Amino acid sequence: MSVHRPSRREFGKLTVAGGLAAVLAPARAASNAATVTTIVERTVPAMRFDSEADFAEWQDQLRARLLEILALPEDPHGHPLNAHIERDDETEQYTVDRISFTPEPGEVAPGYLLLPKDRQPPYPVMICLQGHSPGMHISVGRAKTERDQRSIDGGRDIALQAVAEGWAALAIEQRGFGERAEEGLACRDASLRTLHCGRPMTGNRVLDVMRAIDFIEAQPGLDASRVGCMGNSAGGTVSFYAACVEPRLRLAVVSCAFCPFAHSWLADPPRCPCGYLPGIYSVADMPDLAGLIAPRHLLIVAGKDDHLAPVDKVREGFETVKAAFEAAGVPDHASLLVGDGGHQFYPEAAWPVIRSIAEGWET
Repeated sequence: MSVHRPSRREFGKLTVAGGLAAVLAPARAASNAATVTTIVERTVPAMRFDSEADFAEWQDQLRARLLEILALPEDPHGHPLNAHIERDDETEQYTVDRISFTPEPGEVAPGYLLLPKDRQPPYPVMICLQGHSPGMHISVGRAKTERDQRSIDGGRDIALQAVAEGWAALAIEQRGFGERAEEGLACRDASLRTLHCGRPMTGNRVLDVMRAIDFIEAQPGLDASRVGCMGNSAGGTVSFYAACVEPRLRLAVVSCAFCPFAHSWLADPPRCPCGYLPGIYSVADMPDLAGLIAPRHLLIVAGKDDHLAPVDKVREGFETVKAAFEAAGVPDHASLLVGDGGHQFYPEAAWPVIRSIAEGWET
């Protein structure tokens, strides 16, 4: 790219306010772009998947490193949950309880627990996570605005979908969203603040999922041996990382959130800081990290026209995922579905696969 660099004479003529900035802007833009590209290109993940290495040893080492990056508390289960449950609503098909628990001191995670009436307990449980949206009420199909309804129409009422499929659906509010958002503070700002305190937002949200499973284990009508986690966009991101480090999750449904970092988090357009993890790309790429979920189940859902996760790069990254699951001896435990649209969930395509996986747990 040829960039005009002003001569001394031109510098002297730049007396109009903003003139100097206008001349320098193209050079700065080109320099910044070149720097970012160079950083990404020269970064080689040190613990990427290697089919020749001992798979179990690689998993143990990579998972330990990821736990450090997520900055989870040393004993994530060491504080009382202080769980609270009360009836909120009831329909002909399911009941709705309002719940809350304390994932760590100073934090309260509210949620909804939906139980199907046409099945007998103990129920398998699907933890349902919203992405960047007004809150968990989207998961239970409670639109408060036209924007909410558009979000629901994009397949994001995942708790309703889960309970209709016979699951207990546990929709929890993610930190920085909905009822857990600080007044006047956007997710990006809340994420930068917690990162500055040594706790990346994704790690905080993963902790909430881990404590949600502690909550599930304490409920007699829920089957803690059959727990999945699902979400779209930021909800899919947290579902992914939670499954990487939490062995009690038997299924992760990761929608519009999986892609090699160089073509997602390290590419345009800029993403919310909530999904960035310090140094993660120097350790492993997202397809490498997916190998931590094996031998459990991983379902990746993508959109053909998703501008945040280019489908060709998703497919490319999935080749590494397949190789890792092959090394784990479970090549059929990783699946990729591509919906005919953009950045949304595709229930018609995903639930038949989820249903088949859950039926396999019962045999």
